Amino acid sequence: MIMKNSLFIITFFLVVFASSCQKCYECKQYCAYCVSAANSGLSHKICASNDANYLKIDSLKNAYQTNGFNCSFLEKDKRVCDNANKLNEAVDYYQLQDYYCNPAE
Repeated sequence: MIMKNSLFIITFFLVVFASSCQKCYECKQYCAYCVSAANSGLSHKICASNDANYLKIDSLKNAYQTNGFNCSFLEKDKRVCDNANKLNEAVDYYQLQDYYCNPAE
């Protein structure tokens, strides 16, 4: 009887522990959004696909500004944690919003 109770308690805690584990992603957005200063309706959005591309975005922003565009940065960070199905949906959504996502440590 004691052995059955001990086994039940251990199993219960293992299930609770396993269900509490969440996988997380760090999602970042680093974009330059540029609109024509001549009100011609032209706009450009240029986004980094990883941390290493920040300088490239900065350079392109400066080039657009030199050519008559008003530019601003879009910078946001999101931490996404959940079970596998919801996590994949969230990461897909953020990538559509020009974020890039990396597994969190």
